[in-house]
Order: sequence, then structure tokens, then C-alpha cells
Amino acid sequence: MTHLRTITTLLASFLLLTGCSDNSPSADQAEAEQKVSSVVKSQQTELSPDAIKILLEKKLSGIEVSSVELSPKEGFYQAFYNGQILYISTDGLFLFSGTLLGLSEDEPVNHTDAAVTAKTNELSPQRAEAIASLKEDDMVIFKAEREEFAITVFTDVDCGYCRKLHKEVPQLNAKGITVRYLAFPRAGVGSSAYDKLVSVWCSDDKMLAMNNAKLKRQFSPKTCTNPVASQYQLTRVFGLSGTPALILPDGELIAGYMPFDKLHQHLKDKAQQAETAGK
Repeated sequence: MTHLRTITTLLASFLLLTGCSDNSPSADQAEAEQKVSSVVKSQQTELSPDAIKILLEKKLSGIEVSSVELSPKEGFYQAFYNGQILYISTDGLFLFSGTLLGLSEDEPVNHTDAAVTAKTNELSPQRAEAIASLKEDDMVIFKAEREEFAITVFTDVDCGYCRKLHKEVPQLNAKGITVRYLAFPRAGVGSSAYDKLVSVWCSDDKMLAMNNAKLKRQFSPKTCTNPVASQYQLTRVFGLSGTPALILPDGELIAGYMPFDKLHQHLKDKAQQAETAGK
């Protein structure tokens, strides 16, 4: 701002030297400074994060911006929505999406991934609290006989990687990992995917219905009072955009499939770190 005021004063002085006026020098200078200041402000208006959020949601119908903050690229904000980022100039006139790479280090730095990971980690406590408030009766649970960990998985029966994860549930259970399913019909409430998930949740034997849906693609249409719509709404709160979405006990989000052995090791490592930190 000091630099901007200096430029404004210099420009105003220049106008005084090159212009004609009947006013006194002090009045002329004040008027010139005001004119230049107005021009500079009109050319360099910086919108607030709240204003950027309103602008994006107005211009890009259907998106819900969760937060807006300054990006590593000078003159641009980064706006978070559904686990993704949009980059928008601070004056709100230019927008781009994609991966922002920094080249100041020896190797390219992926600023986009780093920002998404940081934002995801910030929300871990809220996710853990929200998951803890849910009733297990509203889940489809594949319980480990000797449970050491319990993971909560938002799933869609039409998702290929969801089926791949489900095929590994026996291995997960054998390693002491209970799998608790929540519904995430990616096409939304009222879609075919939604109806299929409702049929699973309304079955007398939900585990069998889930196995049939995931492994055999067999469905028995059923309806009842069910939590599928409310669980879908929770995915909007969490900003989830794909399946499977795994929520670990501490609220950490793993977006996508992870092989059972790597997942087991990750859980063990986190438990060890928590134990060490508690000493």
C-alpha cells in the first residue's frame, strides 16, 4: 500500500506540472491525487474471499465453495469445492482449473495436491466426530472377528473400485479391520444407483444383499425407511467427489481404493505414531 501511495503522489505531481488550473497548488494536488487514486483502485480492485465465494457460486451453477484462500501464485486465490481446487484472480476476472506446479525448487512442486491434502487434514476432527455420531444400525457392517481397527467406507454399488475393495473385505477382516459401509449414490438421490443402494439397506440380510450387489450385480428391489439420502447429504458436507471414500478412525480421508495390505500397514503406522506421541 505504501508503494501504491507513492506512485499515486508522483502521478498527481506530474498532472500538476502538465495541467492548467485556476485553483491553488494544494487544491490542485489534492484533486489530482484523488483522480489518480480512483483510476488505480478501479484497475486493481481486490475482492475479499467471501466475495469470491459468492461470485463463483453465481457464475458456476451447482458448485458449493467450502473455502477461499490466497494461493502460492501471486494475484490468485484458490477456492476449494468437493475436494478440488479452482484458481481465480483476486479481482475475480480470470479463472483456471488444473494442477499448479511450482518450479522454484530442483524438482516441480505440486501446490494443488499439497493444498488439497492440507485442507483434507484440517477437516479430519470434524469427520471423525460426524462419523462417531452415526448409528451402526444404519450401516452395512462386515465385522472382523478380532477387531483392531474399524474403517468407514462411503460406497456406490456401480463403482468398479468399490467392487475391487469389497472383494478384499475377507482379507481386511482377517487382519482385524472391520468395514462399515455408508451409502454414496454418486448420481444423486432418486437415481438408479440410489434405488440399488436403498434395496441393499432395506434387505433383511444387508450383508448378503451387499455381496450380491457388489460381486454378482444382483438386486432385489425393496423400499423402506432408510438412511441412504441422509448419508448422501453427509458426502456433500465432507466434499467427497468419488468412491470408495475411506474414513479412518481419526477422521483421515483416503479418497479411492487402497490395497488391503497397504491399508493395514497404514493403520498400524498411525496407531504406532499415536502411541509414541502419547508417551
